Amino acid sequence: RCREMASDLLNCTSEGSDDDDVENEAAVGGRSIELYDLPPLPDRGPGYRSEPGMGICIVMVLSAMLVSVTQGISTKVQEVAMASERHALVPDDASEGARLRWWVVKLIWAEAFTAVGSMLYILCASAGVIGRSKKTCYPIPKEVEERLRENRPLNGMKNIRGPEGSETLGTYCVRCLVWRPPKDDGNGKVHHCNVCQRCVLGFDHHCGVFGRCIVRANMPCFVAMIAMMICGMATTMVAVTASAGVEA
Repeated sequence: RCREMASDLLNCTSEGSDDDDVENEAAVGGRSIELYDLPPLPDRGPGYRSEPGMGICIVMVLSAMLVSVTQGISTKVQEVAMASERHALVPDDASEGARLRWWVVKLIWAEAFTAVGSMLYILCASAGVIGRSKKTCYPIPKEVEERLRENRPLNGMKNIRGPEGSETLGTYCVRCLVWRPPKDDGNGKVHHCNVCQRCVLGFDHHCGVFGRCIVRANMPCFVAMIAMMICGMATTMVAVTASAGVEA
Protein backbone atom coordinates (compact mmCIF):
# COMPACT_ATOMS: atom_id res chain seq x y z
CA ARG A 1 0.00 0.00 0.00
CA CYS A 2 0.95 3.57 0.61
CA ARG A 3 3.61 2.47 3.10
CA GLU A 4 5.66 1.16 0.18
CA MET A 5 6.04 4.57 -1.38
CA ALA A 6 9.58 5.83 -1.85
CA SER A 7 10.69 8.78 0.26
CA ASP A 8 11.41 10.80 -2.87
CA LEU A 9 7.71 11.51 -3.24
CA LEU A 10 8.26 14.56 -1.06
CA ASN A 11 11.73 15.59 -2.16
CA CYS A 12 10.48 18.41 -4.33
CA THR A 13 12.52 21.53 -4.92
CA SER A 14 12.08 24.72 -2.95
CA GLU A 15 10.48 26.38 -5.96
CA GLY A 16 7.61 23.90 -5.95
CA SER A 17 5.47 25.70 -3.39
CA ASP A 18 5.49 28.36 -0.75
CA ASP A 19 3.24 30.56 1.33
CA ASP A 20 1.63 32.49 -1.54
CA ASP A 21 2.04 29.77 -4.18
CA VAL A 22 -1.25 27.96 -3.74
CA GLU A 23 -3.87 26.29 -5.87
CA ASN A 24 -7.57 26.87 -5.66
CA GLU A 25 -9.70 25.75 -2.77
CA ALA A 26 -9.18 22.11 -1.86
CA ALA A 27 -11.62 19.29 -2.28
CA VAL A 28 -11.05 17.59 1.04
CA GLY A 29 -11.27 13.91 1.77
CA GLY A 30 -11.28 11.94 4.99
CA ARG A 31 -8.88 9.76 6.94
CA SER A 32 -8.64 6.83 4.57
CA ILE A 33 -4.81 6.99 4.68
CA GLU A 34 -3.38 6.43 8.14
CA LEU A 35 -0.64 8.65 9.56
CA TYR A 36 1.92 5.84 9.50
CA ASP A 37 1.16 5.26 5.81
CA LEU A 38 2.15 8.79 4.81
CA PRO A 39 5.52 9.25 3.09
CA PRO A 40 8.41 10.39 5.31
CA LEU A 41 8.90 14.07 5.96
CA PRO A 42 11.36 15.79 3.59
CA ASP A 43 15.05 15.33 4.29
CA ARG A 44 16.67 18.24 6.10
CA GLY A 45 18.63 20.69 4.00
CA PRO A 46 22.47 20.54 4.15
CA GLY A 47 22.67 23.67 6.28
CA TYR A 48 20.51 22.15 9.03
CA ARG A 49 23.51 20.20 10.37
CA SER A 50 26.43 22.28 9.09
CA GLU A 51 25.28 25.79 10.03
CA PRO A 52 24.96 25.27 13.83
CA GLY A 53 28.70 24.64 14.14
CA MET A 54 29.50 28.32 13.77
CA GLY A 55 26.90 29.38 16.33
CA ILE A 56 27.99 26.77 18.86
CA CYS A 57 31.63 27.85 18.53
CA ILE A 58 30.76 31.53 18.93
CA VAL A 59 28.66 31.00 22.07
CA MET A 60 30.95 28.47 23.75
CA VAL A 61 34.25 30.21 22.97
CA LEU A 62 32.97 33.66 23.90
CA SER A 63 31.36 32.37 27.10
CA ALA A 64 34.50 30.50 28.13
CA MET A 65 36.71 33.49 27.36
CA LEU A 66 34.62 35.99 29.32
CA VAL A 67 34.19 33.64 32.29
CA SER A 68 37.88 32.79 32.43
CA VAL A 69 38.99 36.43 32.18
CA THR A 70 36.52 37.59 34.82
CA GLN A 71 37.26 34.68 37.14
CA GLY A 72 41.01 35.15 36.68
CA ILE A 73 40.86 38.86 37.43
CA SER A 74 38.77 38.22 40.53
CA THR A 75 41.22 35.62 41.79
CA LYS A 76 44.18 37.93 41.18
CA VAL A 77 42.49 40.81 43.00
CA GLN A 78 41.70 38.49 45.90
CA GLU A 79 45.35 37.47 46.14
CA VAL A 80 46.42 41.12 46.19
CA ALA A 81 43.89 41.84 48.93
CA MET A 82 45.16 38.93 51.02
CA ALA A 83 48.74 40.12 50.62
CA SER A 84 47.70 43.58 51.75
CA GLU A 85 46.04 42.10 54.82
CA ARG A 86 49.26 40.34 55.79
CA HIS A 87 51.10 43.66 55.63
CA ALA A 88 48.33 45.54 57.43
CA LEU A 89 47.60 47.54 54.31
CA VAL A 90 43.92 46.78 54.16
CA PRO A 91 42.05 49.69 52.51
CA ASP A 92 38.83 51.05 53.97
CA ASP A 93 36.77 49.80 51.04
CA ALA A 94 38.14 46.24 51.15
CA SER A 95 34.80 44.72 52.12
CA GLU A 96 33.04 46.56 49.32
CA GLY A 97 35.61 45.29 46.84
CA ALA A 98 35.12 41.73 48.06
CA ARG A 99 31.36 42.01 47.58
CA LEU A 100 31.86 43.46 44.11
CA ARG A 101 34.14 40.58 43.13
CA TRP A 102 31.59 38.08 44.45
CA TRP A 103 28.76 39.63 42.43
CA VAL A 104 30.82 39.98 39.26
CA VAL A 105 31.82 36.29 39.32
CA LYS A 106 28.26 35.13 40.00
CA LEU A 107 26.94 37.42 37.29
CA ILE A 108 29.31 36.28 34.56
CA TRP A 109 28.52 32.63 35.28
CA ALA A 110 24.77 33.35 35.19
CA GLU A 111 25.15 35.14 31.87
CA ALA A 112 27.15 32.25 30.41
CA PHE A 113 24.62 29.65 31.53
CA THR A 114 21.75 31.75 30.16
CA ALA A 115 23.49 32.08 26.79
CA VAL A 116 24.25 28.35 26.54
CA GLY A 117 20.76 27.39 27.69
CA SER A 118 19.17 29.72 25.13
CA MET A 119 21.36 28.28 22.40
CA LEU A 120 20.39 24.70 23.31
CA TYR A 121 16.71 25.60 23.23
CA ILE A 122 17.07 27.15 19.77
CA LEU A 123 18.94 24.11 18.48
CA CYS A 124 16.92 21.31 20.06
CA ALA A 125 13.39 22.46 20.88
CA SER A 126 11.96 22.50 17.31
CA ALA A 127 10.04 25.61 18.32
CA GLY A 128 7.10 26.50 16.11
CA VAL A 129 7.27 23.36 13.97
CA ILE A 130 3.90 22.04 12.81
CA GLY A 131 4.15 18.33 13.53
CA ARG A 132 2.09 15.61 11.95
CA SER A 133 -1.01 14.58 13.87
CA LYS A 134 -4.62 13.73 13.18
CA LYS A 135 -5.45 17.36 13.78
CA THR A 136 -2.90 18.76 11.31
CA CYS A 137 -2.90 16.08 8.60
CA TYR A 138 -6.61 15.53 8.07
CA PRO A 139 -8.61 15.91 5.98
CA ILE A 140 -6.17 15.10 3.17
CA PRO A 141 -7.03 17.00 -0.03
CA LYS A 142 -8.46 14.61 -2.61
CA GLU A 143 -5.83 15.45 -5.24
CA VAL A 144 -3.04 14.62 -2.79
CA GLU A 145 -4.77 11.46 -1.65
CA GLU A 146 -5.21 10.29 -5.23
CA ARG A 147 -1.53 10.81 -6.00
CA LEU A 148 -0.47 8.99 -2.86
CA ARG A 149 -2.70 6.02 -3.66
CA GLU A 150 -1.36 5.85 -7.20
CA ASN A 151 2.26 6.16 -6.00
CA ARG A 152 2.64 9.33 -8.02
CA PRO A 153 5.13 11.94 -6.82
CA LEU A 154 3.95 15.24 -5.40
CA ASN A 155 6.71 17.17 -7.18
CA GLY A 156 5.49 20.32 -8.84
CA MET A 157 2.26 20.56 -6.87
CA LYS A 158 1.39 23.88 -5.32
CA ASN A 159 0.18 24.28 -1.77
CA ILE A 160 -3.58 23.85 -1.59
CA ARG A 161 -5.88 26.48 -0.16
CA GLY A 162 -8.33 25.29 2.47
CA PRO A 163 -12.09 25.77 2.50
CA GLU A 164 -13.22 29.38 2.53
CA GLY A 165 -13.92 30.63 6.05
CA SER A 166 -12.24 27.70 7.83
CA GLU A 167 -10.68 28.64 11.17
CA THR A 168 -8.13 25.79 11.09
CA LEU A 169 -7.53 24.84 7.45
CA GLY A 170 -5.48 27.62 5.89
CA THR A 171 -3.18 26.05 3.31
CA TYR A 172 -2.08 22.44 2.90
CA CYS A 173 1.70 22.01 2.53
CA VAL A 174 2.35 19.33 -0.08
CA ARG A 175 5.85 18.73 1.29
CA CYS A 176 5.10 18.29 5.00
CA LEU A 177 1.55 17.01 4.33
CA VAL A 178 0.09 19.17 7.09
CA TRP A 179 -2.56 21.84 7.25
CA ARG A 180 -1.26 25.27 8.18
CA PRO A 181 -3.54 27.72 9.99
CA PRO A 182 -4.98 30.75 8.20
CA LYS A 183 -2.80 33.85 8.15
CA ASP A 184 -5.20 35.86 10.29
CA ASP A 185 -5.47 33.40 13.20
CA GLY A 186 -2.95 35.25 15.38
CA ASN A 187 -0.08 32.77 15.01
CA GLY A 188 1.99 35.09 12.84
CA LYS A 189 3.59 34.18 9.53
CA VAL A 190 3.48 30.50 8.57
CA HIS A 191 6.35 29.39 6.36
CA HIS A 192 7.99 26.24 4.99
CA CYS A 193 11.73 26.63 5.52
CA ASN A 194 13.91 25.33 2.69
CA VAL A 195 16.75 24.47 5.09
CA CYS A 196 14.84 22.98 8.02
CA GLN A 197 12.31 21.48 5.56
CA ARG A 198 9.47 21.95 8.03
CA CYS A 199 6.50 24.29 8.29
CA VAL A 200 6.76 26.66 11.25
CA LEU A 201 4.42 29.08 13.00
CA GLY A 202 5.36 32.66 13.79
CA PHE A 203 8.28 32.67 11.33
CA ASP A 204 10.69 35.61 11.58
CA HIS A 205 13.82 34.43 9.75
CA HIS A 206 16.11 31.46 9.28
CA CYS A 207 19.34 32.05 11.20
CA GLY A 208 22.32 30.92 9.16
CA VAL A 209 24.57 31.04 12.25
CA PHE A 210 22.57 28.49 14.26
CA GLY A 211 20.91 26.67 11.38
CA ARG A 212 17.41 27.00 12.81
CA CYS A 213 14.32 29.09 12.17
CA ILE A 214 13.80 31.95 14.57
CA VAL A 215 10.09 32.03 15.32
CA ARG A 216 7.80 33.61 17.89
CA ALA A 217 8.30 30.69 20.29
CA ASN A 218 12.11 30.89 20.46
CA MET A 219 12.57 34.61 19.81
CA PRO A 220 12.99 35.35 23.56
CA CYS A 221 15.91 32.90 23.67
CA PHE A 222 17.45 34.44 20.56
CA VAL A 223 17.21 37.93 22.04
CA ALA A 224 18.47 36.72 25.44
CA MET A 225 21.50 35.08 23.84
CA ILE A 226 22.51 38.31 22.11
CA ALA A 227 21.83 40.31 25.27
CA MET A 228 23.99 37.95 27.34
CA MET A 229 26.91 38.52 24.96
CA ILE A 230 26.66 42.27 25.50
CA CYS A 231 26.11 41.93 29.25
CA GLY A 232 28.99 39.48 29.55
CA MET A 233 31.37 41.93 27.90
CA ALA A 234 30.15 44.69 30.22
CA THR A 235 30.61 42.47 33.27
CA THR A 236 34.17 41.63 32.25
CA MET A 237 34.92 45.33 31.73
CA VAL A 238 33.65 46.04 35.25
CA ALA A 239 35.99 43.37 36.59
CA VAL A 240 38.94 44.81 34.65
CA THR A 241 38.19 48.34 35.85
CA ALA A 242 37.82 47.22 39.46
CA SER A 243 41.08 45.28 39.37
CA ALA A 244 42.95 48.29 37.95
CA GLY A 245 41.81 50.35 40.91
CA VAL A 246 42.97 47.73 43.41
CA GLU A 247 46.37 47.25 41.78
CA ALA A 248 46.91 51.02 41.67
